[in-house]
Amino acid sequence: MRVSFLMHKKVKTLILFSLVFLPFVTFVGVSYGQERQIDALFLDVDKKYRAPEWWSATPFEPEDPYKRVKNGPVLTNVIHKAKVEWISRWIANPKKVVPNAKMPNLGLNFDEIKAVIAYLGSIAEKDSTQVVWADYLLKKEDALTDEEYEKMDKVYNNGKGVWGRARCTICHPVKGLGGNVGVGPDLGEIVTKVNRNWLYSWVGNTKKHFPDTMMPQYRFNDEDLRGIVEFVMRDTQFVPEDKEESEEQEAGADKQEEAAVQVLSEVEFQKIGNDGELVGKGKEVIERNRCFVCHDIKGFSELMPIVEYKRDHLDGFEKVLYEIRCLSCHMIQKKGGTYAPNLTMVGSKIKMDWESNFLQSPDIIRPLSQQMPKFNLTEDDAKQAIGFMEKYLVNNTLSPSAFDKEQPSPEVVSAGEKLFYEKGCNTCHAESEKIGGVVGPHLGTVGERLQPAYILYHLKNPQEANPRAVEPNFTLNDEELKDLVGFLVNHVRKKEGK
Repeated sequence: MRVSFLMHKKVKTLILFSLVFLPFVTFVGVSYGQERQIDALFLDVDKKYRAPEWWSATPFEPEDPYKRVKNGPVLTNVIHKAKVEWISRWIANPKKVVPNAKMPNLGLNFDEIKAVIAYLGSIAEKDSTQVVWADYLLKKEDALTDEEYEKMDKVYNNGKGVWGRARCTICHPVKGLGGNVGVGPDLGEIVTKVNRNWLYSWVGNTKKHFPDTMMPQYRFNDEDLRGIVEFVMRDTQFVPEDKEESEEQEAGADKQEEAAVQVLSEVEFQKIGNDGELVGKGKEVIERNRCFVCHDIKGFSELMPIVEYKRDHLDGFEKVLYEIRCLSCHMIQKKGGTYAPNLTMVGSKIKMDWESNFLQSPDIIRPLSQQMPKFNLTEDDAKQAIGFMEKYLVNNTLSPSAFDKEQPSPEVVSAGEKLFYEKGCNTCHAESEKIGGVVGPHLGTVGERLQPAYILYHLKNPQEANPRAVEPNFTLNDEELKDLVGFLVNHVRKKEGK
């Protein structure tokens, strides 16, 4: 009996040993089994998402505007924003109204559309933005006296300048032209959509109407706001084009199509505004089509919560990032857009004196595109931005350049100039007053703009510095790199202000 008990105890001990120690031996690879293999897929994913060692830990998580909870705007006050006739056409066929519309065609009939509009009217705030306009600004052009036209034209031309400096066509196409970033709706027929009071309020404070909007918050004053509203409401590029009915068949088809689409008028809307039964039906249509998946809509928080925006605490560079939506175009540590240069190492790339001036008054660097809008940033805004860049958006692994602390000799500059033209750099870049390409950045003031260590890093391997770079890798040797860096470092703004 005792022997049996001892044998049983030994077996238990052996099992326990096997369970505890053998896996450990296998794990450390002493013996017993094959070397552990990691699936190539996991290695690729790890490589893609692993943060490079030189990245600094930022004090806050940059908000990626491309990863919004809901893609569509808040619909609480859409009745104050858009004309009823426009909303009616939009719901019936979004792409017919705005060619680059992302909203699907829900296939609603006129009664359903009317009900939806009635519901949207019922949730709107009672007090909409009211702006006092000079009488002559509310008149059509042919009704203006010569004196009134002169006054209107002054406001209009100021707005035209504001529109250009704000680079609105970077995000917004107009009748199919522009909109390179691909985030804004086509504005080719915007005068059929919005009223001037709402447009004034929207451009003045975009985040008030749609906190998640990708549109920047410009610091426009009242004069500039009135100007850009006047420009948009009057310029022909924002008015539907008159369709020439040169071919009778095409003209007849267009008329037939228009006749088939019923449109709710403002007068009809006023009559159905208090129809409780119709409002209830509109809510049912919205629920059935799951409109609240993309839009915040009052009355549906139990189905999908209204997004709560808690951004009152933002300050410093985080506030600037959010308000002007830098990451709609730029990227920081794999968050944001790819239209404009990556800012992840901008503190090691750009000279901060130049950057401070540029942020407040952007200059044209790339002649063909990618021109930064003028956001009317203050000196304090710029100070917050460059302070953050110098501290957190840096790459301390860059090799130093011979010209980080000294100026290049005339011999180096001359050798670098010769190399610049031998390699054909002027095919894409212009430099100084000489003729050159317009595909790459203008290099006339590159020595004033870029740090020598970054220029060296970029020339060694353009694709490592910027994976999207089209610049060839010339595999330059150390002497050639030194000469070419010296030539570019010598390109600073002349004392005369050229």
